[in-house]
Amino acid sequence: MTPRRPASLSVLMTAVAIIAAAALLSGTIAQQHLAFADPGGNGKGNGNGGSNGNGGNGNGGGNGNGNGNGNGNSSGGNGNSNGNNAGGNGKAKGHQDDEPAPGDTGPSAGPGGAMPEEHMPGGRDRVVRNEIVVADASAGLTAFARSSGFQVLHTETLDALGLQVTRLQAPEGLTSTQARDLIARQFPGAIVDFNHLYEPQTSLSLPDADYAAKAVGWSPKLRDCSTATRLGLIDTSVDWSLPILSGAHREAADFLETGIEPASPRHGTGIATLLVGQEGFGLLPGAELYSAGIFGVDGDGVPVASATSFASALNWLLTNKVATINVSLSGPPDRLMELAVTRAQQRGAELVAAVGNDGTTDVPRFPAAYSGVIGVTAVDQSGQIFGDANRGSFVALAAPGVNLLIPGQPTGVGPSDQLVTGTSFAVPYVTAALASYGNDPARMFADALDLGTPGPDPVFGRGLVQGPNACVSEASVD
Repeated sequence: MTPRRPASLSVLMTAVAIIAAAALLSGTIAQQHLAFADPGGNGKGNGNGGSNGNGGNGNGGGNGNGNGNGNGNSSGGNGNSNGNNAGGNGKAKGHQDDEPAPGDTGPSAGPGGAMPEEHMPGGRDRVVRNEIVVADASAGLTAFARSSGFQVLHTETLDALGLQVTRLQAPEGLTSTQARDLIARQFPGAIVDFNHLYEPQTSLSLPDADYAAKAVGWSPKLRDCSTATRLGLIDTSVDWSLPILSGAHREAADFLETGIEPASPRHGTGIATLLVGQEGFGLLPGAELYSAGIFGVDGDGVPVASATSFASALNWLLTNKVATINVSLSGPPDRLMELAVTRAQQRGAELVAAVGNDGTTDVPRFPAAYSGVIGVTAVDQSGQIFGDANRGSFVALAAPGVNLLIPGQPTGVGPSDQLVTGTSFAVPYVTAALASYGNDPARMFADALDLGTPGPDPVFGRGLVQGPNACVSEASVD
């Protein structure tokens, strides 16, 4: 049974489908893709009606997916400014000294420049340029780093995760790898890594029938029992001013490094609307959503998020006793991210993450591939796998994520319905189901509808997620 929708929305959805199908036959509608559909690939051409279409090739080195090459290095942006910067909504406060200021919850974002980034060998994964991240080092880190020519960019204590994290800028004359290895040799007991960058996993596509709620067996009684539920969202910021989100219960904070320009809120707003959208749309409209914005932009304006911002956001969610966390992003392995995820799981949190849209097989993407994280792939209305979804042992469940219509989204000229495809948009269906199962993955896995090869497989995982017959009591972290 599908969630109740206003009559006007049902009519609109039918009209959009008919118009889009007719336009497709006549060749007058451009297939749409967000610039951040997957690493590299799409350019910046314009589609009809003010939407972004498939454009030219990306710039620089590194092979992307789809048409064109990945993004090259950007010289834009400067994230190394000193001093305090209190921005955003006051929930998070940046601090650029060597030691954290009392009460700091993480760096915040005001208007700024692009994220300085570089490609790792092989051209696929990216990191913050010349930046090394150190967690749980001894007291001598700052002195050694300065004596070795490093600049100490930021030190932050993440109390809920039990971590102290320091960002260092490598000295001139050392590559990022050489700088990392130098610190790792001097502090062998510390977690030392690059500051890896991650991308949202989504694209826009042509319309299709509204099928998602029916596919996962989402009934009105599940929507009505969400009042006491707390959900976490690690994504772009959310445009809470939209009518479709008016009345939703929310808390929000931003965790960008100082001086980095925030990414558009479109991606996070779409995910938030699926989770807690009003007007008869959202899966759990009565839930309280804690949204953590961690995405800035790179030199090409593409949304990217750092591992340190991810850790700060996760720490904030744990501080607020959020146990069910939606993560619609993916990227390379990172030691700080892995440690933060492990610490969160030890406190009772469950993370649900997109497996990614790179179209690869047996190439793990993170955080979905970390132990205990629920990796989600996307299927269409026929139960067929999304062609660009990654495949491997890290796929835990499938959910609808192809040709979803999300109403009332930000466009710059007023709210408009958006058609979306990607593993990102499959994640909320599993997040909502997990919360309704009382944050018990085993019960959720047991009720999944098997797809493909009998039993768990690398394409569909344990199968298509299904909502429970009745909701279970709310879970929380300790």
